[in-house]
Amino acid sequence: MRFGLDYAAGRPAPSAIRAAGYDFVVRYLSDGGPTLPGKLLTPAEADGLRAQGISIVSNWETTAARMLDGYGAGVTDARSALAQVLRCGGRTDRPIYFSADFDASPQQQAPIDDYLNGAASVLGRANVGIYGGYWPVSRALDAGTATWAWQTVAWSGGNVEPRVAIFQTGEQVTVDGVSCDVNRTDRADFGQWDVETEEPDLTPEQDQVLRDIQTQLRGPGLNGWPQLGADAQGHNRTVVDGLAAALAQIDELRTEISDLEATAAELKAELARVSSQHRWPFPFSLVEGPATVVADQLAKLEQLLPGVPLPGWGTAPDGNSVKSGAGGQGPAGAAPNAPSGK
Repeated sequence: MRFGLDYAAGRPAPSAIRAAGYDFVVRYLSDGGPTLPGKLLTPAEADGLRAQGISIVSNWETTAARMLDGYGAGVTDARSALAQVLRCGGRTDRPIYFSADFDASPQQQAPIDDYLNGAASVLGRANVGIYGGYWPVSRALDAGTATWAWQTVAWSGGNVEPRVAIFQTGEQVTVDGVSCDVNRTDRADFGQWDVETEEPDLTPEQDQVLRDIQTQLRGPGLNGWPQLGADAQGHNRTVVDGLAAALAQIDELRTEISDLEATAAELKAELARVSSQHRWPFPFSLVEGPATVVADQLAKLEQLLPGVPLPGWGTAPDGNSVKSGAGGQGPAGAAPNAPSGK
């Protein structure tokens, strides 16, 4: 629970507010008026409050029933209020509360809502708040003409609207000689300028893009892609799993390729060695040894043949060997019909 003050009759020193145990203030945006010069928040006051770590909340109020002037009044007041907020170092994304500072009847809710609609045309609906008793606050929240609510205990009949961000308790205290109203809140964000707002939500288009990326990475239903195969547990692989499996297979292939390269190098060296010895290529190399022996023997035999008479051959008058005929020619080397020598 946090406790804060709102005041209009003067400006208590920020250090005194902090010393009294209050850590936020609701400050008025208005022309100040000659009777309440301390009502208007000034840039110097805002700087002093921030220096003491006191949160600031904005409220626009000129006259108690200003909201009954309807839509055009809401437009005018919202423009003036926003300009004053920015002069004092405030933000455009923080709410401004507008006061219905009287006991508003149900019949007066229509112009009040019109006024709030006019303010929303300047600030945006998300930045429009209402101050008032239980019933006008509840009706505005129900109608959606206000997003934020600051309820006063006055004109509330003991009821507390559970949707309000700030509750004005009715208690008054004097701080640094100034009479102040006491407020409380149990909200982390009650419209203060120094709240740390979260990053805006994704647009529907951005959300769909992220969902598409997630599906591409993890498969339909985030259960992996059947096209990428299954892991050791039988689950379909995601894109990341599939990439890891592919890299593992590439490593295995690299090892096999290295082995093949080594084998090819050895074969190349062996081929070079065989080629340098003029050996026959496979499969003729299988008979290279025996064939060489046979060839050597044939060569030797050919050298002996000219001086060796073969059976059935003789010598012709010209000295050439001739084979004897069937008529009883003599052996090779003997002259035909030669005398026997007897």
